[in-house]
Amino acid sequence: MRERKRRPKEERRQRIIELSKRVFSKYGVRKTIMEDIAKEIGFTAAAIYYYFDSKDDLFKACLQDEISKVVAMMEEEIKNAQTPQEKLKKIVEAKVEGTKKIIKNFNIGEEIVGELRGEIERVGLKELASREIKLIEDTIKEGVEKGAFKENIDTKRVTFIIHTLAKELASKSASQKDISDTIDIILSGIEKK
Repeated sequence: MRERKRRPKEERRQRIIELSKRVFSKYGVRKTIMEDIAKEIGFTAAAIYYYFDSKDDLFKACLQDEISKVVAMMEEEIKNAQTPQEKLKKIVEAKVEGTKKIIKNFNIGEEIVGELRGEIERVGLKELASREIKLIEDTIKEGVEKGAFKENIDTKRVTFIIHTLAKELASKSASQKDISDTIDIILSGIEKK
């Protein structure tokens, strides 16, 4: 019986998240207020506050939902990659495209894209970033083990650089050519000659 009650509550919470994403997209994160969300999604403000303590809490849930989809996409993309180089390319491309989609879906203007990075850490989404970082780091280690990448690579530093560049490419609305060129530059520095 308890499981039965829990599922509808979680379904309502998830429904509020999904519907709220549209409101954040319409008004932008900064201009959205809880009353807008309640009015537009057909819930009372009290019902929303039952599930979320604040607009920030609701935004965090929306952001977490979207970022988890990006991470899942990154994980899925590398399944069919044959080489560590191909995996790194797919990881960066998925990260950039997924992040661009989040920026567009939440109607995040250029002036707060930089703040979004801080917001992700502020609202406690480090665990998702950790999954992204682990994917990159594991791929680099695999490349070293397979002899595709140099043996003396500082894996943590290269991982940090790739992760940071992917975030920058996404926030700068880089073209596919920019993404490809950046990945090629990174690979030329770590590939075994």
